[in-house]
Amino acid sequence: MELVRFSLGARLLRAVGVALMLAFAVLPLLWVISIALRPGSQAIYPISILPTSLTLDNVWGVLFGPTGIGLGPYRNAAFYGLSSAVITAVASTLGGYALARYNMRAGEGILVVILALSFLPSASRIVPLFILFSASGLYGTSQGVILAYAAGSTPLGIWLMAGAFRQIPVRLEQAARIDGAGTVLTMRRVVLPLALPGILVVATLAFIDGWNSFSLPLILIPKDTAQPYTVALQRYIQEIGYGINWPLLAAGSLVALVPVLTVFAILQRRLVRVGGLGGAIRG
Repeated sequence: MELVRFSLGARLLRAVGVALMLAFAVLPLLWVISIALRPGSQAIYPISILPTSLTLDNVWGVLFGPTGIGLGPYRNAAFYGLSSAVITAVASTLGGYALARYNMRAGEGILVVILALSFLPSASRIVPLFILFSASGLYGTSQGVILAYAAGSTPLGIWLMAGAFRQIPVRLEQAARIDGAGTVLTMRRVVLPLALPGILVVATLAFIDGWNSFSLPLILIPKDTAQPYTVALQRYIQEIGYGINWPLLAAGSLVALVPVLTVFAILQRRLVRVGGLGGAIRG
């Protein structure tokens, strides 16, 4: 296969496009880090682009200071996100396998409906969820918030897992059944190991969605001690008479980035270790 050679102008244009996309993605993060790690005296307008000195006082103040939000909101967000990830992964695996393997007349239509539901913004679900949770006694409970997160992540998860299962040849399951393996053993030894990268992706997307959610916990959790960090950080925006406390707000956002980056690092390493379907099929 002959490689396509680009002209010098095309290569320069591509390099400029990549640089602009990287700047669009990285510069806001660098600006948050710059505000979070500078002394409070350097966060007064006009703010310089680069701080003259760096400090961790803002991060310490957010986590342990008298005006900080503490570790509790971050633990709450992690608990909600991880619980939602587990529920979403299980439900998406079961639903995706059923749509991929069973010949249903309305299978494609169901997938289209599921995909359409995944595009609904979380704000459109607040009113019906509030009414439903108030009537069922789930309002103000962590179980209700977790179910709300999972309900929003599962449609896209089912759609992704249906595509993942369709990439696994049916003959692998048939060979396992010929060798005497039952349904459970076939799923545990053959199907799930090959579908593990897709399951990890679905679980990670559900965790990120729950970790960063703001509108749902704001409405569904009135108790301050049960709210995640996204709601707790509001105190730095609503400081009457003092304006927005940008250093502490940026420091709280910077702390929230650590679990997200950690999850993606673990996911990438796990995907490389598990590998794709090609090697398993060839073997």
